[in-house]
Order: sequence, then C-alpha cells, then structure tokens
Amino acid sequence: MTFSKPRSLARRSAAVLALAAFGAAGCAGGPGTSNATEGGVEAVYDNAAKIGDVSQLRPMKDFCGTKPVKVALADGTGDNAFRKTARAEFEDEASKCPNITVLPYADGQNNPQKAISDVKALVAQGVEALVVFPDAGEALLPTLREAYKAGVQVVPWTANPGGKPGTDYTSFVGHNTVNDGVTWTRWMCESLGTKGGNVIFLGGTPGNTQSLTEMVGIEKELKENAACAKVKLLNEPGKPIDTNWNPAQMQKVVSGLLTKYPAIDGVITDSGDASLGGIRAFLQAGRPLPLWTANDLNGFACAWKENADKHPTFQSVTVSARTWIIRLALRKAVAAHQGIENDEPEIINIPIFENTLDESKPPKCDPTLPASAILSSELTPEQLKQAYS
Repeated sequence: MTFSKPRSLARRSAAVLALAAFGAAGCAGGPGTSNATEGGVEAVYDNAAKIGDVSQLRPMKDFCGTKPVKVALADGTGDNAFRKTARAEFEDEASKCPNITVLPYADGQNNPQKAISDVKALVAQGVEALVVFPDAGEALLPTLREAYKAGVQVVPWTANPGGKPGTDYTSFVGHNTVNDGVTWTRWMCESLGTKGGNVIFLGGTPGNTQSLTEMVGIEKELKENAACAKVKLLNEPGKPIDTNWNPAQMQKVVSGLLTKYPAIDGVITDSGDASLGGIRAFLQAGRPLPLWTANDLNGFACAWKENADKHPTFQSVTVSARTWIIRLALRKAVAAHQGIENDEPEIINIPIFENTLDESKPPKCDPTLPASAILSSELTPEQLKQAYS
C-alpha cells in the first residue's frame, strides 16, 4: 500500500480543516456539522504532530518490554467482517511478544450497557493494556476514564469517544475519518459528472463518531467542490443513515430508501461488508446499481466483477479498511504499560485502495478466500481463512 504524506491541518478557529489526500485538500465543518465536531472530537484531526503515514510505523518487538502484561480487546460489536479481521490482527500482533497474555475477547453486541460492563469486567480480571472500539461513543467515556485512572493503559481506536488523551485514556489511535468523507465525496462528484445526481450516506451504529466525522467531510466537500454543484445529499443535515455496519440491516434500510426515492445515483458508505446487503436491495428492487464507495472487502470487489457488465453505472472506489491500525493501538497500549516511548503517529491518512475507474487500482477479488476477507489487512491468506471459520 502507498499512503499519502501527512500535512498540517488548519485550526478550526479559522473555520477550515485542511485534509491531506492525494495531493489535494478539502475542508470540514460548516452547515449541518454534527455534534462530532463538539467536545474536541474533530480536534483529533487538527494536530499535525499526531498525523502520519505507514512509513512511520514500527514493529511490535520494539515495544514488548520485559514485564508480563495482560492485554484485551473490547469491541462495541463484533458481528461483521471488519471486527473479525481486526480481532485476528490484534491477536497476531500480541503473539509477537512472549510476555503478553491475551484476556478473553469482549463483544458488546451493539449494546452500550454491555460494552460498559465488558470494560469493567476486564479491569476486574486485571487487564493492563486495553484496546477498545467505543461504538457507544461518549456514553462509554466515563468507564474508560475510570479504567485509566485505575492504572490501565486504555487506547480507543477508530471511533473517537471524545474526552482527552492523558486524562480520560492513554491515547486515541485511528485514521483521518474526515479525510475519508472528503475522498469518497470528491470521487463521487467527479464520477457523476456535470449532470450530478442524488446521493445517500450510510453510516454504522447510531451516534458513532467515525460516521459522524465522515459526514463532516462529506458535507463540506459538497459545499466547497464545484464538481458537486448538482449533487444532492438525501440525508438530513449532519446525520448518517444508520445501518449498524450489518449487511442485513443495510439491506432493509436501502430497501426503504429505494421505495422513498425514485432516483439514487450514488451510495457513500464506510463498510464493504454491509454494502453487500445494500447491493442486494438494489438488485431485488430491479434498480440499476449506482456509483458506490466503501472500505475494501473481498466480497465487495467480487460483487462488482459479478455485476459490472449488467450495470454499467456500478462503478466503485474503496479506501483500505485499515484493520491493521488495531496493531498500532496495541503497540501504544503496551508501550505505555512498559514505560517505553512510542513515537508512531496516532492518526493515519488512508489512501484509495481500489478504483474501477483507474486501471492502476483494479478491484481485488480472490475467489479462494471468503467474501469477508479484507485484502488490505496484514494477515496471510491462511490467517484470513481462519478469522472467518
């Protein structure tokens, strides 16, 4: 993979958030900005010192240390390909340190109260380095703060729970989600061309900051990019349409949207896995498949190859599903426990991985792997097969 180089981000006080992506810049904020921009969440993407690319990442062995350490992964929900792949990457990274003990995996099952209980239970079991996907958003923050103040090195990843590193948890690790929104929207507008069209944005679990900050980038790019002049976002201002990142739920949601709207020309979403449900909804409704964005997934790439000839309007772009960032989160947590300085970036700019309109980035469909395989992961083909067995 090739990653874009980091750039400085302008201060929100100047009402501009510069977004490093493929030699161009976009902006965030403005009308329709969700509460993801309040309480310091957007500020995560406004600190050039924390932003970097893959060339700055280091091996796990540099941070193992010598003290025994109990680590754990607490997921807000574990029922999709992204989470299964990330869990396998977490366990693979942990296996590189002989002094690490991995405690039982916790699946919050998309229930904020269970997610809170899971973290409390892991603290009671003596976890010392805890990686968390906080689907519950700021509702989980008091529990993370409690664990951190109890001496646990807590690193939320991908979805920002709000709060402050060093006060509420050790550090936040993720990717520039605002930048992703800009990337997808820019591609969508350029692909729709001068005639424009109707576009929907399908997010994940209700209130998650990943989808909310992606929406910030989407809305600002639509406002600022002249190529988007005739593109209409059908969402309510500042609100992703929730799908729980679940294929069955997305199929149900998209079926309803197809009934409501006679024309949907583009789908922006951050899940290749859930997108398979959305594609089924279009096919069952007898509607042409539209332009589509997602994170990479083997099944999504194969769905494009299967349907592209019959649906010439079905073009797609993906960014890396970046499940490998969970490895960075584990390294940050373990290094903090061991008292080892970790100077790796905390926020990674993610590039386009596949683009059906760019011959240099063709979809990567591997029929020997499960549809759920994420080919931009750092797992071997055999490990990918085991992750979904």
